[in-house]
Amino acid sequence: MQIHIATLSTVGSVLEFNEIVPINRYPNLDHGGENPSPVKLEGSVIKTESGCLVSGNIAMSLTLTCTRCLTPFEYRLETNFSEEFVNILATDDSAEKDGYLVDELPTYVGDRLDLTELITESIMLAMPMKVICKKDCKGICSECGQLLNEKICQCDQEKPDPRLAVLADLLKNE
Repeated sequence: MQIHIATLSTVGSVLEFNEIVPINRYPNLDHGGENPSPVKLEGSVIKTESGCLVSGNIAMSLTLTCTRCLTPFEYRLETNFSEEFVNILATDDSAEKDGYLVDELPTYVGDRLDLTELITESIMLAMPMKVICKKDCKGICSECGQLLNEKICQCDQEKPDPRLAVLADLLKNE
């Protein structure tokens, strides 16, 4: 997504944006889940002395698969983002800004900011590391495969780990 910033002429000027962008504009997000909704973006761009400060929030939904019970479920993703883009023409290559080298900062040239990388990164960081359908998901029985969220099975849940059977034998002898 690109934002036209030509109207930001003085330091402190603000440009608001509110867009709904199709997910196919973010090709690096193709492995996140199934049936993703369009990405809803709301935010603002503020002109600073060295560039533009972009901040806002992202909202979307997608279908994920629970890692405990393997059931697909709808996941609502909401996250905030904030990043300062530096005008590359306003600085020299060896310049530092607030202790960072300019090559480490997001930059722009001209009157357009490309937010594609920032939005992609924000969505990827907001995705859960361990995907579960609900906090108290019981998963699947390792013996019979029954979904324990739906029904409790009759399998022996106290079956000891066979690798520790030797230790259990030692306890029986005492």
